[in-house]
Amino acid sequence: MTRLSTIFKTSAAVLLMTQAGAANALCLDPVEAVLSTLKCIEMKDAECASASYDENFVKLHNTVDTRTSAVGPTFWQGAFAFYDFDFDIDHVEQVGDNQVSIRYVETLTSRLALKFRQHEHALVAVTDDCRITLWDQYGDNAEQLGGGVALF
Repeated sequence: MTRLSTIFKTSAAVLLMTQAGAANALCLDPVEAVLSTLKCIEMKDAECASASYDENFVKLHNTVDTRTSAVGPTFWQGAFAFYDFDFDIDHVEQVGDNQVSIRYVETLTSRLALKFRQHEHALVAVTDDCRITLWDQYGDNAEQLGGGVALF
């Protein structure tokens, strides 16, 4: 066996081990992934916010699918046209692989200076590349509807 073929075989084996390891890799800091997403939203950065979500994102409110699936830049630009967002985080911790528990008060301030507060607790799942794939929140239904009604 020539030196070149030995190097090639060794490189191929390392590449395969690296790829196998990458397939099993987890998000290194799911808490930071969630917090940085909320910061993007507070800063009204539509590109940053949308880049933080997985293409298969699902949002649940009290176990009901909110059908909030298109969280691209256009979604966020539309939301930012009506509201300013503020998140007052009470508690956040990693509760499992790629899973975060976060308790917070979300304050939406409309263009008419109306404020809507939503007290929520969310269980958030992120992908291995740290994109949010599930936002499973629990909170008061009347609070949740208040912000949506303000749009009309």
